[in-house]
Amino acid sequence: KGKYHFWIGNQVWANESALSEKAIFVTVGQLNKGKMLITEEHQIIELIRLNLQAGGKSMSLGAFAPASFYLEAGISLVGSFSWKEQYDLHLRLYESYAEAKYCTGEFEEINKVVNEILANAKCLGDKLGAYFTLVTTLNAQSKTQESTKVGLDILSSLGEPMPVHLDMKATGIIELKKTKHILEGKTDDEILKLRAMENNYKMAAMRFMYGLTLSTMLVRRVVNVWLITRMVQISISCGLCKESAFAFAAFGSLMATVDVILDVNSASRIGKLSLRLLQILQAEEYTAGIYCAVFFFTQTRVDHFRKSLEPMNHAYNVGLRFGEIHYAIAAARNICILSFQSGENLMTVLEKIKYYGVKVKEHKQEIFWRLIIPYEKAIHHLTGQPNELDKFFWDGAEEEQLLKYARKSNMVLL
Repeated sequence: KGKYHFWIGNQVWANESALSEKAIFVTVGQLNKGKMLITEEHQIIELIRLNLQAGGKSMSLGAFAPASFYLEAGISLVGSFSWKEQYDLHLRLYESYAEAKYCTGEFEEINKVVNEILANAKCLGDKLGAYFTLVTTLNAQSKTQESTKVGLDILSSLGEPMPVHLDMKATGIIELKKTKHILEGKTDDEILKLRAMENNYKMAAMRFMYGLTLSTMLVRRVVNVWLITRMVQISISCGLCKESAFAFAAFGSLMATVDVILDVNSASRIGKLSLRLLQILQAEEYTAGIYCAVFFFTQTRVDHFRKSLEPMNHAYNVGLRFGEIHYAIAAARNICILSFQSGENLMTVLEKIKYYGVKVKEHKQEIFWRLIIPYEKAIHHLTGQPNELDKFFWDGAEEEQLLKYARKSNMVLL
C-alpha cells in the first residue's frame, strides 16, 4: 500500500511545472503515506520542503488544522537531521507550527515548540517569531502580565525600552499631546508619502507593539498609550511599515475616547487615513485590528452604530482567515455590542452572542469575550429570560463577582 501511495505522489510531482495549488496537497498527502520508501537524503529534504509549502498554503487559506498536520509531518521528517545540519528548515517548520497551534487554540503544544526554537536559534532575530507567538498565546490565556513582561523585554532588546517614570500617567498624557501635535502639523498627503521603513529592528519592534496593544488596552492602559504613541512616532521618523496603518487607526481611537486629547473630527480624519494606508501598504492581514479601532471606537462617535456592523463582520472574517484570532474575536464582541446598542431585537442579539460564543470556545480566546457578559446579562433581565450564562466564560456572573474580577484583573473596560 505504501508503494502505491509513493508511486501516485511521484507521478503527480513528476509534472511539477504544471502542478496546481490543489495538486500540491495531493502530492504531499500521497508521499507522506509512502515516506517509509524514501531513503535518499535529498528526497527526504524535498518532502520536508513540500510539507512546509503545504502547511504555509493551508495557513494562507485559514485552514489551520490541516496546516498543523503538514507541518507536524515535516517536523517528524526533519528530526532525522540536527538543527545544525538543517537549521533553516527546522526554524521555519517550528515557527509555522507554533503559529498554526495558536490558531487552533492548542496552547500547551506551543510552549514545547517555542522552547525548542529558543534553545536552538542562533540569534535574537531568529527568536522573534517564537517570542511573538508566545506573547499572543499568553494573552489568549489571560496571562496578560506575563505577556506584557515578555513583550516589553523584547522591545528593550530591540532598542525600544519603555521609559519608567514616577508618574507614568502624566508621562502618558504628555506623549498623547505630543503625538497629536505632530499629526496636526502634517497633511494627509505628507503622511501617505512617507518613505518605507528600512530598519529591521524598528520593524520588529512595531510588530511586537502591535501584538501587545489589544491586551494592554484591557488591563494596562498606561502601557497601551505608550505603545500606540510610540508606534506613530516611529512611523513618522523612521518611515512606514504595515503596522503603521494599525498605529494610526489606534491613535485615532484614542483621540475619540481619551479626554485629554478628545477631538472627534481629527480622530475621524486619522481613522480614514489609516484605511488608506491599509490599502497602500497592502496590509490586509491587519484589517481586523484596524477596523476594530476605526469602526468601533472612532466612527461610532460620528455615525450611527449600525454603519459599523458590516465593517465588523468583515473584520471578523478577515481576522480568522489571516490567523489574527484575537482581533477576530474582538470584532465578534463588537458586533454583539453594536447590535445591542443600535436597537436590534434583543433575542436576535442573544442568538449572535451564542453563535460567536461557540467560536470563542473553538479558539480559546475567552479573555476578550468576557466583556460581553454584562450585555448578555442585561438581555436576560430585559426579556425575562432565565439567566443561562455559559460557565465556560464565567463561573457565576453576578454583578459583585464581575466587579471583583474586573478589579482583580485591572480590566477597566469590564
